[in-house]
Amino acid sequence: MMESLQLSTTSKHVILLLACCVAAFVSDSSATQNRLSPEAQYHKYIDPLLQVNDFGMSYYEDGAADASVVFPSNNANPYGRPAAAVIALIRLREKSFPVLIDCLSEDRIANVRFGGNNLTREMRVPLGYVCLDILMQTAWGKPVADPECSDDGLGACMNNGYYFRPDDYSNCWDVVCLLRPWVTVVQQNWRAQYLNHRLKFRNPYDLLLVDEYKDLRTPAN
Repeated sequence: MMESLQLSTTSKHVILLLACCVAAFVSDSSATQNRLSPEAQYHKYIDPLLQVNDFGMSYYEDGAADASVVFPSNNANPYGRPAAAVIALIRLREKSFPVLIDCLSEDRIANVRFGGNNLTREMRVPLGYVCLDILMQTAWGKPVADPECSDDGLGACMNNGYYFRPDDYSNCWDVVCLLRPWVTVVQQNWRAQYLNHRLKFRNPYDLLLVDEYKDLRTPAN
């Protein structure tokens, strides 16, 4: 009787493991089918973001809304040089959109920190949030954001459905985090706007006429 019970329990564990594997396979297959960018191009531009040791900034709950890896800043220099991997994406202009949108569900952890709050401890944010940061800077305005808004803080002026927080994840380890469902919802909303040709590229460095960004601005025709 005991041996029969033990076998039954073991069988349940095996079935559960197989079910998890099948679910993961289906999820990966769905992600591949929904991919906007070629896989080789995705890894060419996204993987280097993981190699950045210092983005020159951090995200804070009560920080400025313009805190971004696109604009590193410190007490010595308010206009720091962005990481080469960030510059490479911005220089793709509109071609960066499919890569960045595919990246929104990226769960690998980058070397940039979120300061936490009363509910969330300080953490390194997943790469998906870094890609959202870059995307917000380069696709600013309607339909994803309100260009007339003057709010401040995390996600300020973003329209509902186009922003997720740096802590919209669970069970973060040293390498990856688990995505909460809202991240996928936001990704699908961005994807729909891209496919409907409603996203317009804006070079964020064109707005700051400082020497540090001179070579990053759009060349005059």
